Amino acid sequence: MPFASLNSVKDLQSFVTRAKTLDTTGVRFVVSGDVLAVSVSVMHPAGLGDGVPIVMGLRTFALDFTGYERFELDSVFEMDAVTDRTPRMISAGSTEFTLPPREISVNWTALNAPRSGWETAAIVEDAEIREIARDGISRVGEGLPHNPGAPLLAQVRSAVWGEQIGDPAHVEFPAGATLGAHSLGFLLPRGETTVSTSGGWVRLTSAGGHVLARPAVAL
Repeated sequence: MPFASLNSVKDLQSFVTRAKTLDTTGVRFVVSGDVLAVSVSVMHPAGLGDGVPIVMGLRTFALDFTGYERFELDSVFEMDAVTDRTPRMISAGSTEFTLPPREISVNWTALNAPRSGWETAAIVEDAEIREIARDGISRVGEGLPHNPGAPLLAQVRSAVWGEQIGDPAHVEFPAGATLGAHSLGFLLPRGETTVSTSGGWVRLTSAGGHVLARPAVAL
């Protein structure tokens, strides 16, 4: 798979490395035309009754098929399979990514956010999103004992990240979306994030990428 520049390879490595601190279930590659869309799970429900929202991070990368045969792709790979390859590419100055031989299946890819029909609902300062995310991280840490069991962990994460943020008269989104924008490095010191809605989904578009979210549903 031919990236358009070595900087894109470096950005992919940074994106997936950051994502691994949040969720290690896998990374989804979708190739359409000259664009690679890479998505990761920030959080998703573990099962029935889990109130954790569905939050996904998304970045797009330009491809250059000059001299290559074009193809389309929609596959999920192990994160380590990506971050094992990108450092070698950067070291060699190569923009050609060899797809991992083994695909995996993850449940969060069963729900796909709309590709069109998005309507802008609000513009929020990046500083405000960052503050909400940091406050949520602190609240989760304070609400957990040293060795929490899975039920308590799910309860605390649901209470903090499932909380709806915003103005009900205009737009609301799960607090977990702010964790994605902050932890994936999408925010700028004095930037702004556009909040859009489509088909029950909310999208936060910042300088560094997109966060797609919706309240918890059974996966």
